Amino acid sequence: MNKLEQEILDIIEKRYKRKYVGGIKVTKLGTSPEGFKLVLDLGNPDVRPIQISADLNAEDFLKFVEQELISRQLHRVEFFKGIVKYPEDE
Repeated sequence: MNKLEQEILDIIEKRYKRKYVGGIKVTKLGTSPEGFKLVLDLGNPDVRPIQISADLNAEDFLKFVEQELISRQLHRVEFFKGIVKYPEDE
């Protein structure tokens, strides 16, 4: 785990008062302009991972991610599994 990933986990714990246990990956997008992409795997195979990217330096990217996490309210996400039962033919 790299430094940015750990700092994002710290932000999640600080903001949501919960530990994030899903997959996390931060990749550098380029050097001119500098940018980063965050991928959060919520651990549900039916849901695509959340991606947040921006052409910002590391410090500004962390601030941007914090604001995005606040606005998305991920602590309210819940998953349910629905099963359709058809009546049996008589």
